[in-house]
Amino acid sequence: MPRFCFVLLFIVALAFHVNAASPHAASPPADQIFPDSTKGFLSIRNLDEFGEKWGKTQMGQLWNDPLMANFQQEIQRQLTENIEQTFGLTLEGITSLPTGELAFGMIAVPSQIPGYVLTMDVAGQRAEANEYLANLTQRLITAGVRRTTETYRGQQISVLTFPAPQTPTTIRGARGEIVIAPIERQAFYMFWQDVLIASDRLHLLHLIADRLAGQSTTGQGTTGQGTAGQAPARALAEVEAYQVIMNRCLRDTPEGVQPIIRWYIEPLDYGESVRIAVQNRNPAAQARRERPSIFSVLRQQGFDAILGIGGTVSVKVEEQETVYRTFIHTQKPYRLAMQMFDFPNSTNFTSPTWMPADLARRTIFHVNPLAIFDNFGVLFDAIIMPGEEGVWRDILDGLENDPHGPQINIRDELIAHLGNRILGMSRYEQPITIRSESIVIAIELKPGHEPAMSAGIEKLFGTDPEMMSTIHREYTIWHRRPAMDIIAPDIFQIEGIPCIFGSDSSDSRNTTPMGTTPMGIVRGQQPMDEDRPPMFPEGGIVVARGCLFVSTNIEYLKIILDRLDTTITSSIQDATEYQHVQQIFAGMGLTDTPHFFQFFARTHETLRPTYEMIRMDRMAQSQALLAQLLNEFLAPEEETGIRRQIIDGSTLPPFDAVEHYFGTVGIFGVSEEDGYFIKGFTLERE
Repeated sequence: MPRFCFVLLFIVALAFHVNAASPHAASPPADQIFPDSTKGFLSIRNLDEFGEKWGKTQMGQLWNDPLMANFQQEIQRQLTENIEQTFGLTLEGITSLPTGELAFGMIAVPSQIPGYVLTMDVAGQRAEANEYLANLTQRLITAGVRRTTETYRGQQISVLTFPAPQTPTTIRGARGEIVIAPIERQAFYMFWQDVLIASDRLHLLHLIADRLAGQSTTGQGTTGQGTAGQAPARALAEVEAYQVIMNRCLRDTPEGVQPIIRWYIEPLDYGESVRIAVQNRNPAAQARRERPSIFSVLRQQGFDAILGIGGTVSVKVEEQETVYRTFIHTQKPYRLAMQMFDFPNSTNFTSPTWMPADLARRTIFHVNPLAIFDNFGVLFDAIIMPGEEGVWRDILDGLENDPHGPQINIRDELIAHLGNRILGMSRYEQPITIRSESIVIAIELKPGHEPAMSAGIEKLFGTDPEMMSTIHREYTIWHRRPAMDIIAPDIFQIEGIPCIFGSDSSDSRNTTPMGTTPMGIVRGQQPMDEDRPPMFPEGGIVVARGCLFVSTNIEYLKIILDRLDTTITSSIQDATEYQHVQQIFAGMGLTDTPHFFQFFARTHETLRPTYEMIRMDRMAQSQALLAQLLNEFLAPEEETGIRRQIIDGSTLPPFDAVEHYFGTVGIFGVSEEDGYFIKGFTLERE
C-alpha cells in the first residue's frame, strides 16, 4: 500500500481502538525527541482524546456503523500487515499501549539508509507494555522470526529478523524478466524510560535514544552527547521551517484550542527518502535503481524553494467537525519551473449564476497564466523528455512554423488572452459508472479578448484531422471526431504526451499523443503507447460569454452553455450548503481579505463515484480525474496497463446506506510573503 495511504488509514483506525488510561506525567514532546533529520512527521497529541472526539464526528459514526464492519476488517488486515512489516508490532499494541503522545516519522541521516520510527508515551502502562511485547515476541518466534538482543546506553534492544520469502521475486519490464533473491528484513524496539521506540533501522533507534538521553539529562530543548562522540542532533522542533509552519498555524488557532494532530514534511527530501527506503526493502524496487528520481528533477527545476509543508488538525472545535490548517513554507525568489507558483490574491470569488445549484463541488482559483506558460517548458523537458533540452520549444516552434501544422503562436494568440480567474465545477450522473464524472473548467478572458481567443482556438483545431466543430446555439464547440471518421497522418507524433481528447486505446495507433493537434517537426516520428487510454475522450472546448470553457463531457458542457442564454431560476448561490460555507468564510473575514483560492464541496456527491468504483472493484478503470491520477502515480513500476485496485471494495455497503454521514467542505488559500496558508473545515450533513 502506498505509504501516504497507509498513514491516513492508520490515523482513522487508531481513533477506534483506544483504551482509556489514567493521566500520567508526560514524556518530552515528540518534536523534541525526533531529530532535525526528520523528513516526515505526524503526531497525535493524545490518542484517547483523539478517539473520543473523532467518535463524535459523522466520519467517526460512519466507521462505527455495523454496515462497515466487514470493511473495517479489510482495512485492519492491511494495516496490520504494514505495521508488522515495518515495526514488528501490531495495530492492537499501538492502539492500546499509549497513554500520551503517539508519533510516526521518516528520518534520513546523511550517508545512512532512511527509515521509519514510531514512538509512544506509555507512562503508567510500562508493565502492560512489557507483557504485550513478551506475548508478541513469542508468537513471532513460533512463526519463524528470530529474536536477538543487544544493549545501547544500558538499555536492551530487541532485534526481530523476519525470514525472507521462500521464492524469488520476478519482475517484468522493458528489458525482460529479472529474477531477484528474497531479502530478510528486521525490526527493532526498545524502551527509554516511559517511551517505547520502534524502527526498521537500528541506527535510527540509537538516534532517538540519544535524543531522549539528552532530554532526560540536560532538559527539554537540548541534547546530550551524540553517538560515538559525534555532535548531538538538534531536535525537529528547532528546525526553522518546522517552527515557521507551526507558528503560522497556531497564530490562526483560537486561544484555548489545542490541535490534536500535527504533521510536517520536507517534500522533496521525504519523497527521495521513501524511494531509497523502498529500494532497500523491496527486491523489485532494487532492480529499478537506475531510473531517474522525479524528486531530483523537481529539485533541479527550482522546487527546492518549498522548504516544508505541514499543519495542524483539530476535531470537534470551533463549531465544526474538523478544522485543518496547512502552511506551505517557501523561499523567494523562485527560479525555473517554480515560478509557475504565482497566485495573486483577490476578493473576486462570487459564483456566476450559470453555475448550477446541484454541483458536487465548486472551485475558484486566481493564477498568472503567462507565468505558468513561460516557465512550464523547462519542467516539460525534464519530466517528459529527460536528457533532451528544448523539446517544448520545438513543439511551440512546430505549431507556429510547420507548413502542415496550425501555424499558431500559442503564447500570443491563446495564453495572452486569458485572465487570472479560473472557475471549476463538477457533477456526477447516476447510476455510477466509469464515466459518471463531468468536469467543466471556465477560464475568464481579459475584457474584450473573446473574438481573438475564438480565432485562436479555430486556428489551433481547424486543420487538425482528428478534431471537428459542432454548433450549439451560437457557440462553436471543438471536440474529437468519432474514431471511425479519423484519417490521421502518420507524422507529427511525440512519444509520452498523454491524450486529452484523443482516441481510446483500441484506436491509439491513429492518434497523435496530444490528441488535440499535430505537433509539427519534433524529434521525428515516435512509436505510440497503444495501452494508454485518453484522459477525457468525450471532452470539448468552447469560447463563450467572456470565458474559455473546457469540459470532460461535451453533453454537460452544452447544459452549461444553455444556462448562459436562459433565465436562471436557481444557481449554486441559492444552495443551502453553499450559503452555510459562505457564512463561515465571512465569519473568518474572507469577504474583505484577499486570497487566491476557494473551494466548496458536498462530500456525499464528490465521494460517491470513488466509493462506488472501489466497491465495484473498478476504481482503476474509472475515467474520473481522481482515478486517472491514481493510475499514473500509484501503479507499481513493473505493472503495465491498468492499475490493480489496492483495497477490496466488496466489503463496502451500498453508498445510499451511508450517504447521510458525508457533509460539506470549505477550503481557502492565501498567498503570503513566505508561502501559502490554507485552511479548511468539514461540516455535518444538513
